[in-house]
Amino acid sequence: MTEAPRSGGLYGTVLVLAVIIALTKSGHAEAHIILGGVIVTSLVFYVVHVYADVLARRVSDPERSWSSLTREIGHEEIAIVEAAILPAIPLVLGTIGVLDREAASWSAIGCGLVSLFGWGALVGRALGYGTLRSLVFGALNIALGGLMVVLKVLVH
Repeated sequence: MTEAPRSGGLYGTVLVLAVIIALTKSGHAEAHIILGGVIVTSLVFYVVHVYADVLARRVSDPERSWSSLTREIGHEEIAIVEAAILPAIPLVLGTIGVLDREAASWSAIGCGLVSLFGWGALVGRALGYGTLRSLVFGALNIALGGLMVVLKVLVH
């Protein structure tokens, strides 16, 4: 059986999509601003998750060193940052002028949706589902992730 994927990748993807959508809502944010928002937000949330998990695990296991826990949890949570890579590609292309702002932001959103599908299909495979059922799980993941993005944008 496939190893279960970590939740940070899905969480990071939804986070990145929410940032992209929130920054593009005005229609004025250039690709480099959106890219900066994606990078900074991903890094900040990564640090916060690592910090919170280190504190929680340190309480339950006070003999473990801070540095050991930080390395271990940092590795576990890195998918939050990795989730920004695919959507960042079109934003970089927009920043250097290969794509216009509109194409860069829509392409980044498309990359995020593809990532959501991939995470869903990966979970389906990890659960031992066949190909069709895993693809359906991927499609449902896009719907659920999209709903979370909409709610996050509406709340913030």
